[in-house]
Amino acid sequence: MFQQMHVGYDNDTLEDEEEVIMSSAIPSEVDPLDFVYTNIPDTTHILKLDANCKHCKAKKNVSETDGFCCRNGQIELKQPEPIPELMRLWSSMDADSRHFRENIRFFNGHFAFTTLGVSLDENYTNMKSGVYTFRAHGTIYHNVHSFGPSSRPEHLQLYFYDDDPTITHCKAATKQLDQDVVKKLVDILKENPYSQQFRSLGAHKDNLDDYRIDLNTDKRLDQRRYNRPLSSEVAAIWVEGNDLAKRRVTSGAYDPLSYPLFYPRGELGWHPKLPKRNVPLEVVLNPQLAHDDDEDAEGNSRLCVSVRDYYCYMLQTRPAIFNPILCGARLLQQWAVDMYVKIESCRLRWYRKNQTQIRVDLYKGVVDAITSGETRASAVGVRIVLPGTYPGGDRDMKKRHMDAMAIVHTYGKPDIFLTMTCNPKWEEITNELLPGQTAQDRPDIVARVFFGKLEAMKDMLFKKHILGVVVAYVYVVEFQKRGLPHAHFLLIMDSTYKLIIPEQYDRLISAELPDKHKYLELYAMVVKHMMHGPCGALNPKNVCMQENGCKCRYPRSCWTTDGLCLITHTFCGCSIATSTLRSTRA
Repeated sequence: MFQQMHVGYDNDTLEDEEEVIMSSAIPSEVDPLDFVYTNIPDTTHILKLDANCKHCKAKKNVSETDGFCCRNGQIELKQPEPIPELMRLWSSMDADSRHFRENIRFFNGHFAFTTLGVSLDENYTNMKSGVYTFRAHGTIYHNVHSFGPSSRPEHLQLYFYDDDPTITHCKAATKQLDQDVVKKLVDILKENPYSQQFRSLGAHKDNLDDYRIDLNTDKRLDQRRYNRPLSSEVAAIWVEGNDLAKRRVTSGAYDPLSYPLFYPRGELGWHPKLPKRNVPLEVVLNPQLAHDDDEDAEGNSRLCVSVRDYYCYMLQTRPAIFNPILCGARLLQQWAVDMYVKIESCRLRWYRKNQTQIRVDLYKGVVDAITSGETRASAVGVRIVLPGTYPGGDRDMKKRHMDAMAIVHTYGKPDIFLTMTCNPKWEEITNELLPGQTAQDRPDIVARVFFGKLEAMKDMLFKKHILGVVVAYVYVVEFQKRGLPHAHFLLIMDSTYKLIIPEQYDRLISAELPDKHKYLELYAMVVKHMMHGPCGALNPKNVCMQENGCKCRYPRSCWTTDGLCLITHTFCGCSIATSTLRSTRA
């Protein structure tokens, strides 16, 4: 969640000097929509594309900063050459490729060297219809399980049987998947160094209880130029141990072990010793020369690439460069959530290690607990303080709340509550989708386009004054349960532009169906975007249907004023069978 406050305005920014007398009433015989519809533009708003980044060639919108993709050339990572057969599965429209992408999370989970541990919202993650959303609760972790003959071979253990030409064990674990695609992936991943190392254990699969695995990834492999790791560089085996090997998120092996279909050759992911451009690798690896700021998630390190900057670089679209992550569909959603949790984990780790730098002793209540002689066990211990600069923290939320209350205290209550929603059919989104993709497959594009549209909306409201002069405002950006972003604005207008009488409101808002014959385009837009349904008996498989009924309790009786139906504009006394407006008249 993001919240922004602003106060004040500059009269010099007004493009038109003509005065608008807002207090004048509109004659009752004039349709308010006549005034509104006269200024409707002929074309929709289209975001302007900026020139590609001169450093990394990433595509950008005009609203995005220069350092958004690569920190103005400070970051340079070599994109490995794709494997032709795997590239075909990612990008073509063949039947086996579509099956591969439609079941991508199952394929990746089957071939992953680790098991994913996460609590998912089953209402949105494994739903059979509607918009797919990977919605996780709590911690995400990846484990390399202990070996043993007690269970059916799965995940990493399957690689011990890869030399079996009948791939019997793979078939047993993937009965619901296309076996031809499974065999192709088995052949592709035979070149993976982790796969090669684990397959060498096949001769010892009868006594796996005597083995455990410890990763020994060589961070000297420089990602600024493509170096393929060898099997001898990624793993070492010790006897007499069956402990569960848990890897930290800062390990370079975290990504290739968890997402082998994104990293088929075992390429390293992010790790704290990844140098920036023109920084010698020896300087980063030398503890006497490098400072202990290589885990700073915000990118303030002079020498190393931060975790946030790394994954921001990986999510960019660049001409003539194939990026399998952007073709991942549902696996892209899982990867994005997983990496976001990694970024937040690194941020929290940095705050925990640098409590003295954020002057934690000055925060009221921390030192006081000691001086007051606190004896409760639940209140005694090491307290980790999150500063007000951490988004979403207690102090950050408290500060934003107090700022909003101060604005209202100074300028008065808000006059307009405005909501901006995201339309997945926006041209800027659909034009960037790859063949076969939908908006839910590219949350990165949806978020970036919405941000650009939001900046354009702010420009219209606060510089062009399309609703009048705004003296103060507060807004917040949220994400719906289905993953689409939306923004809520509270606008405090200048005294000249405050809304006082109903006729003034009618110039800005309408909660009725427009005349179908007089305003055909406006009528179609309201029916498409502002109506619920159809559901119930007409569409029992609609996403709102639960236990043979609509969870929103539709259909409902239509609203009436003096017996006049607001939908049909007649004395019908009907109930709306299929859909109804979701808002009430202002």
